[in-house]
Amino acid sequence: MFSRGTWAILGLDKESLEAFRISLEDRTVMAACSQLAAVAVTRQFSCDAFGINPFRAPRLDDEYPIALEHQEALAQYAVTEHEDSGAGSSAGLDDTLPAEVLDCAGYGFTEAQFQLHATMPWYGLWAVSNEWKDVSDLASVREQRSYVLLERPYRFLQAIDKKSVDQETLGVTASVRKQVPVLLDFNEGRVYIESGDQKVIYAIVVRLRKLGAGIIRVAWTYSHPNWTTEILNRLYAGTQYQDDFIRRADEATRFKPKEIEKLEDRELESIVAGFFSMTQLASDLWVGISGPAQVRLHDTTPPIGVKAPTTATTLLQMTNDAKVLSGALTFQERVSFTGKDGAERTFRKDLLCVDVNDRINLTDAGSAMLRGFNLPSLRKDILREIRQTNDVPGIEQFWGNWLQELSNAVRTIETAFRELLDIDGDREAGILPMKVQATEQALELVNA
Repeated sequence: MFSRGTWAILGLDKESLEAFRISLEDRTVMAACSQLAAVAVTRQFSCDAFGINPFRAPRLDDEYPIALEHQEALAQYAVTEHEDSGAGSSAGLDDTLPAEVLDCAGYGFTEAQFQLHATMPWYGLWAVSNEWKDVSDLASVREQRSYVLLERPYRFLQAIDKKSVDQETLGVTASVRKQVPVLLDFNEGRVYIESGDQKVIYAIVVRLRKLGAGIIRVAWTYSHPNWTTEILNRLYAGTQYQDDFIRRADEATRFKPKEIEKLEDRELESIVAGFFSMTQLASDLWVGISGPAQVRLHDTTPPIGVKAPTTATTLLQMTNDAKVLSGALTFQERVSFTGKDGAERTFRKDLLCVDVNDRINLTDAGSAMLRGFNLPSLRKDILREIRQTNDVPGIEQFWGNWLQELSNAVRTIETAFRELLDIDGDREAGILPMKVQATEQALELVNA
């Protein structure tokens, strides 16, 4: 988090807030859903498991582990479907877990440990995936055994000897841990998961539903066919500085990068060096397109992947049918200021970055995606404020600031897309609940 990454967005039923709060205050619910329990499940049953930790303590289970003799009870409790299970409904089940487990500090418990703001219904947590995997290099183990037992490389063994070596080759298995931040905004009705892995998203959805949160499948939804391509090409059609882009692309064909003379106009230099399109929106924000991008020269030809802005410019000038199929968008604000010499100057502040392509929805997971997403100025703004005030925010403020700016960024993107597609205010568009049913594949993954 706090840097470039991929985020999955899902809908959140605002009415489920109370059930979610009740779950956070229930020790038996939180113990069963915790990373502490997930580790125990993985170790006891040699299987994959999923758990959560509070946002302030990504390794809480490591700081306060439970004794080995209690791990089996916790693991068994976590995998058991309890009668009348649900948010706040596990009262009376305390006797099924040892007091040493229920009173352990190794799992998150109470709303305060997960809430990001004193008055806003914002919550944060770490979702932790634990995979039981072979972590040894089996090929080298097999080669070692072949040298010792038969004094020749494995590839030179007869089939029956290979089978014998294979049977004696045992790997080293261990729990492989990976965790991602999850943000819940009951005010906006959205969940943000920093992952593009479909199985991880499903596992988190299952866990959140066990905590009482109502999760809604959503997608970026616009009435235009091939709307991502339409947005990119409408941006490109309205680009300014076209002559400057073409001039820089021509220089790139004749000179090495270090030999290209930079423009005296620093603002213009930043534009032609980093983008192949720069368009001003009605909101006065600017949107630049850069690589990685894909360009198609003709409707019947395959797309060409490009990284350098100058290459994209050259390709787009080659034919009248050339189109942008995908690209990285950077939203900018043009800021004016007065220099020490009294002269007025301008610079461009990058507000947000996001990739636009045909993978903008992860339909099977029911999530709208923000790929290549970043808030470049947020870190600088926070560090500047710390220097000015000598006051370092709490961890919840860092998370809360990111959530707030992430929500603002999504609204900015939705508004810009509406403008570019000429969608009036009465028509629904943007991130909307999906109207299709979950596919069989999705159901299989949920139950996996």
